[in-house]
Amino acid sequence: MRIAIFGGTRFIGRAVVERLVREGHTLLVVHRGDHEPEDLVPVEHAHVDRHDGTALAAALKPFDPEALVDISGMNAAAADAALGAVGPSVKLVAISSGDVYRAYDGLHSDRTTDALPLTEESPLRERRFVDGPEYENLEMEERYLPAGATVLRLGAVYGEHDYQRRFEFVLRRIRAGRRRIPVGSGQFLFSRVYVGDVAAAVSLALDGDHPGAFNVVEPSTAPYRLFAEQILAAAGASDAELVRVRDDLLPPDLSLTGAIDQHLLMDPWKARTVLGWAPVDPAETLRRSVRWHLAHPPTDASADFTEDDAVLD
Repeated sequence: MRIAIFGGTRFIGRAVVERLVREGHTLLVVHRGDHEPEDLVPVEHAHVDRHDGTALAAALKPFDPEALVDISGMNAAAADAALGAVGPSVKLVAISSGDVYRAYDGLHSDRTTDALPLTEESPLRERRFVDGPEYENLEMEERYLPAGATVLRLGAVYGEHDYQRRFEFVLRRIRAGRRRIPVGSGQFLFSRVYVGDVAAAVSLALDGDHPGAFNVVEPSTAPYRLFAEQILAAAGASDAELVRVRDDLLPPDLSLTGAIDQHLLMDPWKARTVLGWAPVDPAETLRRSVRWHLAHPPTDASADFTEDDAVLD
């Protein structure tokens, strides 16, 4: 299949491209050219501003895609440009997030708003642009779903090349030789999914005809203290200790280990039964991801643990 990938050079897009190439598809990766690592798998690239509908259509025309996977459709303008550049017969898959649910607004406004787990029928947010003026998955979904797209709502994605560094709240302390790490009550439930399993969901969506929204998350979710313990175990830091402290004294990068009013626990039942999707082995993918992040530390990691010392003392 000839597949155009919008945003295929970083993290999720990179994993999707690698998976689809292994499966024998022909790809065109469409991006601005700002991020193009040398070790990407060799596929055709088109450097174009995806918000420029005319340039986008011109770049796609000679490739004549049979499918479009939109990983960087952050808002209405981005989605409109993409949909305007392809014909009505093109299969559509779009990456979204659990941030579309009302519970996400509850999390950001310190309110408990919704029962759990969150299904595809759970209430969506009314307040928009909670993450800034450029990011609104609700707008993107409002364009793609009426067009018959398969929309994948992801939890917290982890894995190799994760630029959000979701394990760093523990790993930066392990790298620095810290053996006592402050944590709060640690009960927050935040559904997660491995980046390679996201790529598998994209492949399944392309292989069938399944319009609609799907939660793509692991079926079980460790509360945040247990999540931290799992990271320590995967890092081989058996001598490190998580020390319970008052939630209001936590350093900012440990805030998710404290008390949270609204959990973000999503139900993947629909993706499992309709798409036939399932994660490979969450225990192994977490270990693999931790090993990768230990081997590739961020260059800007803070070595200041003054706040840790203050609360531990």
